[in-house]
Amino acid sequence: MEFKQDTIGDILTSEHEMVLHGAECYGDYFINASEFNHLLNDFIKSVDDPGKFIAMAFIFQIRKYHTLAFFSAIRRHHIQTSMNLRYVIEAGQWAAYAMGNEEREKFCSVDQNGIINVEDKHEKAMYKWLDDNFKVKADETRRLKKMISGAGAHSSITYAFQNFEMKPFEDAGFKTTFFDPENDYWVKTDLWFVANTVLGLLDLFYGVNQQYKVFKFIDDFGPKFKKLVDENNRLKAEMMNTENYKRAEKLMTK
Repeated sequence: MEFKQDTIGDILTSEHEMVLHGAECYGDYFINASEFNHLLNDFIKSVDDPGKFIAMAFIFQIRKYHTLAFFSAIRRHHIQTSMNLRYVIEAGQWAAYAMGNEEREKFCSVDQNGIINVEDKHEKAMYKWLDDNFKVKADETRRLKKMISGAGAHSSITYAFQNFEMKPFEDAGFKTTFFDPENDYWVKTDLWFVANTVLGLLDLFYGVNQQYKVFKFIDDFGPKFKKLVDENNRLKAEMMNTENYKRAEKLMTK
């Protein structure tokens, strides 16, 4: 589909249309990401330990930025998708930590003027707690953040040319675009990653919650989660069988 981007009005209209036509353009990849986002917003039935309100604050933050990542992927903004997902994962790490720790001083320091500071010691304590108690998921979230940092969360020459190109000699100049180039594989990859990020975080929260009983999951969480995980795995296998993936894999192994 063609989406105009010459004016602010064009951009606003196009982004609206991109979301509305997401299922039409990207099929099961859009649907899986959308349904994972819905489950993320709906997986808590009740909060049983109000003292862990810091955890809930981080979970609400995750919901917001995951929705922004989902919208960014559909609107062909790969860099913004990556930045939002990195934020989601970091908030997820803090949320898991807050499910097991409620003391304010474990999250920040407050000086004599009432200014809040999150210091290195707080982050180190959070990562150590995850490593000591949920090592597999700690390694997984760390790996995801590293992957995102190498694939769009920081500026680099690789992505500088994603929205910039030289015009032909006979019409010398530059061409820039607001939306990333239309590439079905790229968008589907971003949508799969958006869905897979929720998969990992919900799995982490479920494991932490078994020990700390912060909240109750919705009654049908298990079957809903399994259905979405199975579909996410199917889409991953489908993507790994594409020429784009095989070509990239070949380049990485050289």
